[in-house]
Amino acid sequence: MGVERLDHIHIYVKDLPGAMKLFSAILGTKFSKVINNPEPLAFDGTLDPLGVELIAATSPTSHIAKSIEKRGEGLSAISLKVTDIEETTRKLEGLGLRVVGRLEKGGLKEVHFHPKDAYGVQIELCQYDDVHGAIVVAESGADRLTTE
Repeated sequence: MGVERLDHIHIYVKDLPGAMKLFSAILGTKFSKVINNPEPLAFDGTLDPLGVELIAATSPTSHIAKSIEKRGEGLSAISLKVTDIEETTRKLEGLGLRVVGRLEKGGLKEVHFHPKDAYGVQIELCQYDDVHGAIVVAESGADRLTTE
C-alpha cells in the first residue's frame, strides 16, 4: 500500500503545558516549540522526536474543542508516512474510508480520513521528503502553521 512507517500520533489534551511535562517525563524527550494556529484552526500543538503530537484547542468553538467535549481527551489520529499519497488515498477509499480534509504546505502533503470509518481513530496520510513540516515550522522560529 506504500506505507513507509507510523509517522506520528495526535493526542488531544485540555492542558498542553501539563501534557508536555508528563509525556516528556514518560518518553524522556523534549517537545518542539509550541506552534500556534489561529482561527479558523484554533489550536496549539507540539511534536516530540518520537512522534507524539499534543494538540490543545484555543477556542471553545474549534473542531478540537468540540471533539474533546464529545469524546474526551486522548488519541485522536494516527499519521502514516507514505511514498505516494494519491495512490494510498485511492486504496483507502477503496476500503470504505472517506476523505474529510487535505493539506499541502511547502513539501508536506496530508490527507485526513473520517474517524467513523476506522473505529473512532482518524487516519492521516502524510508525504514529505525530509523532515515533517510541523518540525520545520517549529525549528524555524515561525509561530504558526496554516493550511494556506
